[in-house]
Formats: sequence, structure tokens, C-alpha cells
Amino acid sequence: MNPIFFRRAWPVGASLMLAALLAPAAHAAATGPVCLYKDANYGGKPNCKSADTPNLKDTWNDKTSSVKVSAGYEATLFENKQYGGRSLTLKVHTASLAGANFNDITTSLKVVKKCTAVSWQEGVNYWLGDVVRYEPNGQYYKVINVTANGTDGTNPTISTWYWAPTTCGDGGGDSGKLSGGYYVNWTASPPRLRDLPTNYNLVYLFHAVPVGGPPGTTGAVTYSPPGDGRGAATHLNEDIAYARTVQHRKVMLSVGGAGNGMSFPTRTKSQTFVNSIVSIYNQLGGFDGMDWNTFEGSQKPDTSEMAWISQELKRLYPGFIISAPPAPWNSVDKTFCKDMLNAGALDYCAPQYYDGPGLAEPDYVVGNVQEWVNLLGPTHVVVGLGINTSLPNYMTKAQAIDTWTRVEAANPTIHGGFDWETGSDEAQGWPFANGVAPLILH
Repeated sequence: MNPIFFRRAWPVGASLMLAALLAPAAHAAATGPVCLYKDANYGGKPNCKSADTPNLKDTWNDKTSSVKVSAGYEATLFENKQYGGRSLTLKVHTASLAGANFNDITTSLKVVKKCTAVSWQEGVNYWLGDVVRYEPNGQYYKVINVTANGTDGTNPTISTWYWAPTTCGDGGGDSGKLSGGYYVNWTASPPRLRDLPTNYNLVYLFHAVPVGGPPGTTGAVTYSPPGDGRGAATHLNEDIAYARTVQHRKVMLSVGGAGNGMSFPTRTKSQTFVNSIVSIYNQLGGFDGMDWNTFEGSQKPDTSEMAWISQELKRLYPGFIISAPPAPWNSVDKTFCKDMLNAGALDYCAPQYYDGPGLAEPDYVVGNVQEWVNLLGPTHVVVGLGINTSLPNYMTKAQAIDTWTRVEAANPTIHGGFDWETGSDEAQGWPFANGVAPLILH
């Protein structure tokens, strides 16, 4: 946790107003919440807009290669004047439009203010309820706890006591909740990642496995793409980039699972693990976090080393999310999640309510989720559901809807839910994506 800076803490609006009054008018730069640049990586003099612009005209028509979008705003670029043709909506700074196939084709744009937010700055204290955007990852956070002087100055990606993830006027997703699915890599012909239903705002890439088999011989893990029957493997990297930058989904790497437990008895093995995650990160072109699925059955997790690994990954990739899917009943798993959370090494735990006797009974789930909420706080709990009418110890769509409705009624700020897994969801006509997820994201 970063130290708190005990300096005079101005309200965000007052600070911005004071800065505006003191700025020398003779040297005022182009201003506006949305700035267009002719070169990638924000090169050249910007053309900043604060209102809808139906025609950029000759000097800027078809000449935009990168865009900065201020916190709290959304920009929609259009191919033709008067908001015609193809469009691209941006909610964060975008250093290159080429990846979205929108380079040098913008002719008009719309500017919409979605919420009251500012960009987070090191050394500035924020008041209870303030919303900031953390620019390294483009995500929004809200102050939920403060110190004795009524403010907080910690890093929102590290301090989960003072900050909670939130969203900025995103309609159906305005709750800030996660609606996830595990995207398994043993399916021969899965849909491409970008073609998953949009109600999945979180996709777990399942799964990286230990070199040498469990519990790992060196500490390294490897990840293999899914089957390529519909192009999922061929287009995986570009689809991950598209999902993260255009669809605004989270993509996380799940490590372990399906019997692939791991141990971390030494720092050398832990460092090798970190190095391998970095390698996979580079292999895939980046992702948003990691899911600890490396402790199996009665195996006791190596908490201190797993906390070090998690903190190291958060240091390497600001805003990196760390989660774990524990066994709901397991006291060892509960202790692990609590200790990891207290160490600032975990963002949420997602107990799995499927594939075990009694686990998918709605009454049990509702009561057990409350135990996890009491332990970790609602914003650190995600509910793992499995809908599969052809297997025992899984839910029907109706049971899943009933369970989520009751859980959320008791804990309105619970962080979300996930489904195991996207392949079975598709095979059943997307009962989670189209039935449960809209309730999570309302």
C-alpha cells in the first residue's frame, strides 16, 4: 500500500477549477475531453473536441491515427460525415487505431460525458465517493473507505480496502460487476474469443499447466491455444487485443485446474513461474490478470510465495488482476483467500458451486456465499455457477437465476458471477450468457 500524502486535500472539482484559473491564457494549449492525433502514439499537434462534430473537413478528414479520451468521457468515431458509415467507440486512450481497422478513416465524431471522473494522480488525495480512471489500465475505481482526514491517496490497483472497481455510465454494465466464463483450450472447435456473447465481460483462458506435470518440476507453466475449427487459435492474439481494447472485456489467464496443482517451496521456483507468466503474456500480446487454480483437493497452498508472485506480477503490470476459485467449503481455501487479500495480493475469490455433491443446491449456495462475503467483503466475492442439465451436481437455468437473485438481494455490491464453461453454455443455447449474465450486469 502506498503511503498517504498528508497535504491539503482539495475536492477534485475545486482543484481543476483552480488549475484552470491559474493557467496562462497566452499559452493555452488545445483543450477538450477528446483529442485526435494524426500519428500513432499521440504524435503531432492534437485536434481536441468537446462536442459532437459532424464533419472534420479537409485538414482532419481521414487523418486520425490515435485518440486520447479523458476520464468520464466516451468518443465514437465515424467513417463518414454526419455520423455515417462504420463507427468505433472509445472509452480510453488508444495509441493506435490500426488494430481496430480504423486508421485514417475518421470523418465525424460524437463526444459523450458518461460520468464524473478524473485521471488518478500520484500524491493526490481523493474524497469518499470520488471516481478515478487509472490510466495504465484504463479502468475506473471508486473510493469506498478513507483515512481519519476524510481522504485517501493510495494506488487504486493495490489498495482494495480504500478502492473498489467501478464503471463509468456503461448502461447494462454500470453495476461494475464481472460476468465471466472459462474458455477451455481442449475444445476442438470453439467460437472465436471475440465472438463470445458480449454479456461475458470477463473471459478466463483455461488453462496454463506446469512443466513436468503437477506439482511442477521447475515452476514454469505453458499455455496452448484452443482448437482451430472456427479459427479460434489462428486469430487468438488479435481477438484478445480486440476483446480488451474494443469490446472492453477482461481477459485473464487461469493457471492450473483439472488436477494441475503446483507447489512453490523456493523463491527460485517462484521466480521461474513469474518468468513463464511474462513469457505467456508476451506470447499472447498481453492479458489483464491471472487466476490461481493451482491448489487441488487437500493440497495446502504456499501462501507466502503465491503472495510474492502476485505482488510481483502487479508490479510488472499495473492494474493486473489476481483471482482464485476456491472450494466453497474448504477452511484452508478460506484462510488462503483472506491472507492473500490482507497482503494486497488478491482482488477477489470466486468459490465454485458445481461438480460436487450438494454444491449446486440453491439454498446451500446462498448460505455459503454469505460466509465468503462475511469473510472477504462483498466486493471481493464472485459466485461460480455451472449450468448443465445433462450432468449431476450442476444447475438448471432457472436454479441459477433464482440463486443469483437471492445472493444479490442479500449483497447488492457483490462483485459478480462466472459460468463453467463457455463451450457448454453455447451447446445449451447460452443460458448463462443470455439468462443469468444480464441480471448480473443490470
